[in-house]
Amino acid sequence: MKNKFLVLPFIAVIVLGIIFLSTQIPAVKMSPKNLPAALVSEDAGEMGNTLLQNLQDQLAATGMDTIQFTVYDSIQLMEKAMTNQEVYGGLVVPENFTAQFASLQSPTPENPTMQIYINQGTNTAVATMLTAALDNVVKQLNTAMSTQLLQQIEQANIPIQASQVPTFVAPILSETIIVNAVGDLGSAPTAFFQPLWFASIIGAVLFYLAQMKTSIISKQQKVKFLALQSIIAIIYAFFAGYFVTWSSTWILGFSFDDFNKVALFSSLACLGFVFLILATITWLRLPSLIIYILLMFFGLPLIQLAPEMLPAFYQDYILPWLPMKFLINGLKDILYFDRGVFNGNGVVLSWIAVISFVLLWIKQLIGKTAVAEEEITENIE
Repeated sequence: MKNKFLVLPFIAVIVLGIIFLSTQIPAVKMSPKNLPAALVSEDAGEMGNTLLQNLQDQLAATGMDTIQFTVYDSIQLMEKAMTNQEVYGGLVVPENFTAQFASLQSPTPENPTMQIYINQGTNTAVATMLTAALDNVVKQLNTAMSTQLLQQIEQANIPIQASQVPTFVAPILSETIIVNAVGDLGSAPTAFFQPLWFASIIGAVLFYLAQMKTSIISKQQKVKFLALQSIIAIIYAFFAGYFVTWSSTWILGFSFDDFNKVALFSSLACLGFVFLILATITWLRLPSLIIYILLMFFGLPLIQLAPEMLPAFYQDYILPWLPMKFLINGLKDILYFDRGVFNGNGVVLSWIAVISFVLLWIKQLIGKTAVAEEEITENIE
């Protein structure tokens, strides 16, 4: 029992078991609520407004909280909200809906069609979920409208032909329209996370060890070393960003419309992460590296889920502080929404790099060099 190595495996199992099981909490406790979706009526007739009111009443009566609808005045406003990633999808009542519904009782019936818009680029998992949910909403509307239509036919004492039965049972058709499609790049943002995060950790640790192993006896030498270290870190970040982007086209078969844009953003993210980790371990010493190792395990499940799918604690207190979410969201902006390198997430990554760079230099310049110079002067005297 005096040999600690006989006990450590049991402690390691307990610690690692708790850590790795804890990383699965967001996925296991996933409960999507209030997914923002749009509701638009282009129909000027009475049926369009009636349909919207029936839908809202139906959702309130069933207590359905998976989707939270917001009414928009036009498809253009809805599409703008989708581009800004404010909604995951939407239901649209077309402009000729009332006329088509009225034609169902005529000799030449034309089924009205509701349009289901899916903002796929915002989150592919939510896109799949929302497609099924909105399809179910249309089915529920179909049931209500079928009952209403049959009641009208019964009151008017209109005979029903056998060929008309399918039309009256399911009078409303649906059309799914994919907006900001991900194509073959649905997994690209998360595929970049691990190689860039590992590259940032390894680079930061090696730069830190280099500064610890370098003998510096003057402020002038320290400034020269910091300048050299910073330049090499920038070159390293660009090398890592371009290499990971190129490797993804070779190994994973990704094809980017603008390779340089993706590579530059990846380089910017790596630069921010390298300086962030390097500044942290310079101020708090090497053991603080565990923070970023744990962030990798805890962060990966979180960044794959939409905020509305996470438990409230993770949504409010964990997700906003994850630096890797800016990498994932920024790549989504570039790949699916045709935005530039310095989109909102790119600006945040730039500030992370700048602030970390300043903190790194402050710590190094107020370090032990001054003390060393005083000791050398005293020894000379």
